[in-house]
Amino acid sequence: MKIDKLEIKNFRTLENVILTFGGYFASISGKNNAGKTSVIRCIRSLFKGQEREFSIFDEEDSISYTTAKTQWASCSAVIEFGYFLNASKDADPGLYSFVKKIAEIDNLPDHFNLEVKVRIKEKEEKEISIVINEKILEKYETGEIYQRLSSSNIIFLHNSTGGGNKIYYPSGARSFHEMMLSKDEKEDLKREQERIKKKVKKFASEHRGGLSGLLGKLEDKYEVELTVFDGLFRNSIPLGINLKDKGLEVALDDWGAGTQNRTQIMMSILSASRVKQQSNDENRITPIIIIEEPESFLHPSAQAEFGRVIRGLARELEIQIIITTHSPYMLCQEHPESNVLLDRKLFRNRLKETVVVDVSSNKWMEPFSDILGLNHEAVEPWRDVVKASRDNAVLVEGTIDKEYLEHISSLGIKGFTIPEGVEVIAYGGKDALKNSIMLKFVIEKFNRVYITYDLDAKNELHKIMMQLSLEVDNDHMAVGLNEEGKDCIEGLLPQNVLSNVYGSNTNIVMKLTSTDANARKSAKNELKAKLLEEFKKNRSVASADLKGFKTLFANINKAFNS
Repeated sequence: MKIDKLEIKNFRTLENVILTFGGYFASISGKNNAGKTSVIRCIRSLFKGQEREFSIFDEEDSISYTTAKTQWASCSAVIEFGYFLNASKDADPGLYSFVKKIAEIDNLPDHFNLEVKVRIKEKEEKEISIVINEKILEKYETGEIYQRLSSSNIIFLHNSTGGGNKIYYPSGARSFHEMMLSKDEKEDLKREQERIKKKVKKFASEHRGGLSGLLGKLEDKYEVELTVFDGLFRNSIPLGINLKDKGLEVALDDWGAGTQNRTQIMMSILSASRVKQQSNDENRITPIIIIEEPESFLHPSAQAEFGRVIRGLARELEIQIIITTHSPYMLCQEHPESNVLLDRKLFRNRLKETVVVDVSSNKWMEPFSDILGLNHEAVEPWRDVVKASRDNAVLVEGTIDKEYLEHISSLGIKGFTIPEGVEVIAYGGKDALKNSIMLKFVIEKFNRVYITYDLDAKNELHKIMMQLSLEVDNDHMAVGLNEEGKDCIEGLLPQNVLSNVYGSNTNIVMKLTSTDANARKSAKNELKAKLLEEFKKNRSVASADLKGFKTLFANINKAFNS
């Protein structure tokens, strides 16, 4: 099951909003009171998870018209929720077979869409309509399918500020993991329970005799019968959680808040994954995971790493994960369209309705930066890096460096190729590397990253690389030769390329000695472009022509293949 789109009208501050969720991961961001919680409440009002043994909800999920209607809407305004859902026979066999039977759709395709509309009127009147692949369902069919959706345990919710599931003892509370059981596991456990139950009954019979004897001393006489509770374990089992540290087991509650939060989120993802993997359960519907503020209690660099892990798991497991966040580090950089940004309109200095901010441009991070408090000037040099779609990257100073590496790799010469799955990305010059906070964020974003920079910046960047525990050659390297004018990537070019360009462009070369800084900079950029053009002319390059690049490609391949 996957939510593709939500349409919400007249609910709290959500007077008229449409939210689309692309892919398996989606983030919802915005300032406090922007409407994030209301969106989650809307989702929860349909998918209540009523059958869960250990309730994951800490408040009533039903919607009251009186308290929930947008305050400034007309008195007769109707609260409307539109859920546009995507389901399939493989991922959601329980829903597929139920819909096919109830709606009497013999030719229901393996992938199908459900459009569920809920309208809440005055006096708490509720109207429901359902459309399946453009077929409008009758009242009976609508009621049955709506009930099936609302009681199917589809939502796994984790509120990072809520403390997770707890079991309370006289000595205090303990966190627990709700281990979901497959159909086979439940049947196996049931057989074991029956065996244990018989043994317990035997012990109970002995206890009954002793208790009867004691009670017989009282004036009032009682018949005693001891029974064994049925259904101790049904759909899940509560398990205590300990983490090992240097061989010592420590209860999760005794770890730091950040470790507790990440562990509990991972347990929610594990539970959802186990439900999806129950291939023999004909009632299975793949869950949707909602995580509120997963960045809680984490340092920014840890937020970036954890965000990357969550996004990767959503894609790998093909389970939709929707997060609410105040952190720009938790955003989906690979697919910016997966990020929803909410804001509030102002009318006469008063906050009014929630709006969805357009973040479709190339500078999609800027509105997030403004609203979430991250200076977009710090992000701008890293714009292309932040938008990277792969999990491994070689970071180079500029687009010309990127073109050199990609061109050489395209020649297919042994020892001079970029490893598969590695993206070459340009950052905005050496000064971008001096922002150690952003650099740390970028490093944590990827599974593996290799950084290059011009040799003339080596001394400036050495201390920063050491602070981040980055090793020379293993994690980063200065590109160029220790010769006058060759302390950059062009210094690695074959001599014939340098001679051809410099010899035929003497006027530009002369400008390099100009007293005008702008003229020197312009001449340098012109020569760089011409050198690249000259180098790319010859497609019949041999490995001997690339000897200047040998160490660079060797280090890159070692970094990603070790």
